[in-house]
Amino acid sequence: MIAYGSYNKTKKPVICDAVIIAMVDFLFSFIAGFGVWGGIGYLQMKDKIAYSQTSSVGLIFIAMPAAAVESGYSGTLALLMFTLWMIGIDSAVSFIEAFVTNMIDQSGMSRMFCASVTCVMGFVLSSLFCSNWGWVLFDLVDHYISLYIVLPVGLCQCIAVGWIFERKDTAMRSEEHRKSMRALTFMYWFPTIAITLYFSFGFAEHKIWAVLALVLTTLLALGVSYRMSKLELNQWYHEIVLCGTDKIAMSISILSNADQSRSWWMLPFEAYFGIMIKYLNPACLLFFIFEGLKADLTTPFGIVNEGWLPIVASMYVFVAVVIIFAPMIACDYPENFKHNVYKEFSADDIFEKQTKMKAKMAKMMNAKPAEDGEKSRIELMVKAPEFHPTELKDMSADTDRKETTPMEEKKEGGDGEWAV
Repeated sequence: MIAYGSYNKTKKPVICDAVIIAMVDFLFSFIAGFGVWGGIGYLQMKDKIAYSQTSSVGLIFIAMPAAAVESGYSGTLALLMFTLWMIGIDSAVSFIEAFVTNMIDQSGMSRMFCASVTCVMGFVLSSLFCSNWGWVLFDLVDHYISLYIVLPVGLCQCIAVGWIFERKDTAMRSEEHRKSMRALTFMYWFPTIAITLYFSFGFAEHKIWAVLALVLTTLLALGVSYRMSKLELNQWYHEIVLCGTDKIAMSISILSNADQSRSWWMLPFEAYFGIMIKYLNPACLLFFIFEGLKADLTTPFGIVNEGWLPIVASMYVFVAVVIIFAPMIACDYPENFKHNVYKEFSADDIFEKQTKMKAKMAKMMNAKPAEDGEKSRIELMVKAPEFHPTELKDMSADTDRKETTPMEEKKEGGDGEWAV
């Protein structure tokens, strides 16, 4: 999805597209569930051993064909297999495109050459799946990739977006910011890892208490962080609690309006976005990883779980690790973009300035009225100072001696206009 998203325009609204994709995927899975579990229930009612195949390769290539043959609807099986073939082609194209797009962006190779090399490599790696024991190997590879690659990569993405991105800039704001974020990080991650680990391995039947413990420890971490920050509640919420995610969520949400104005739904969306990525998803992913690891340590996965076949399956995992993490290590320079990344992700900074300006104006409007003969605070701040021409000349000379920066304004000619 990231590779496909790179083809969008920089200002393309993506929230509506993301919701549509997620809902269509959910509805497809929801409707498919009726057919799948209906077939499994039918096999169990007929007392067929194939009903025990409830996942992965066994479900698709054993249970569903057995249900179709037993019911006498062979045409249904043909339609199912054709649908699976189309889904497989579509998935293969998406996987290849994700890899090819990154290779083209980084190396400048032609699409034909890069796609051809990728397809040949994929053909070689997947040719073993077409052998007599290929479906067993495929089942093992699918399990290992899903559990030990997909889930950890999702966890790394949550950490990168929610706990690393913008952390350095926020810590430089003040010593209180740094201490508050450090306390929140330690008090969230240490209990979360410990609770998910122990309740997955030692107290699997009491997971409801793990959820309660995670909620309490997270609230405690937030409370300590707020107390150490010495910030106002709204400022602490945006700068500490949603550090990293708030910048991304705001920069995405304002694209939904042509004038990039704020709407009522943006604040709840940004809260949902930040809480899910930074706090809820990491805990869920850790539970899934530890539970899968416990199941594999207790009973090795697969029909063939001894000998050389699991070793061959693990090689595919190492290939996936190299493909995913090798570019992260090999790339020692920041990626070049055709647009200003800092400008595109500045919505939170603009929102912060507007909020502070509104608070300042409200404070000025609520200021005590000036006594007779005294100038009000608003008048002193709004009224422009008046200078004698000789004073203006001296100020101009002082300004010429100051060191300028690229963001300062430059005067063009003598027409009195200023341009950035």
